[in-house]
Amino acid sequence: MSKRKRIKNNRKKGRIKKTEKSDKPFVIGFGIFMLLFFLWAQFSNNGDINESELFIIKGKLNSELIQESTGGTQKTYYWVFSIKDQPIDFSIGGVAKWSFDSELFEKIESNQSDITVKVVKKEYAELVKKSNRKKIGIKYLSSNNRKYFDLKDYNENNKTDHKFSYLFLISGIGVLIYGWKMKK
Repeated sequence: MSKRKRIKNNRKKGRIKKTEKSDKPFVIGFGIFMLLFFLWAQFSNNGDINESELFIIKGKLNSELIQESTGGTQKTYYWVFSIKDQPIDFSIGGVAKWSFDSELFEKIESNQSDITVKVVKKEYAELVKKSNRKKIGIKYLSSNNRKYFDLKDYNENNKTDHKFSYLFLISGIGVLIYGWKMKK
């Protein structure tokens, strides 16, 4: 290649401007995602559960309290136990787990303890129809020794959980404002 062509090619390369990718679409998309998460959290709340929606189950504790988790990278832990002559297992997780003292339960309760749980009637009926053993979340737990949590505790914890979603609303609005004021 001649010296003249090299100089010409170098001049062309100098004129080509490097374009940088903007973070603005990513920031705005993240803000929109946070707002959608807030809306999902608000509209997924079915309100308080009433006593009339619950089914009472009484029986002897049939197993120890077992800690299980959901799969994946973000593991969620919950407690599982069974009651004698019941086709399903009972789980304490999510909102109910906040009021539950697992160490006290394991220390006080044994296989001879009379346990009382309350579950949602519709969920229980659906799970009993299915033949394979499933788990149902409980809304009330007591024994002949102690009351661990009740429906009032469950509903209060549920309201607190939904108040946390306002953090996503405020953060989402802030991120959107920042994204629109970005230059690129």
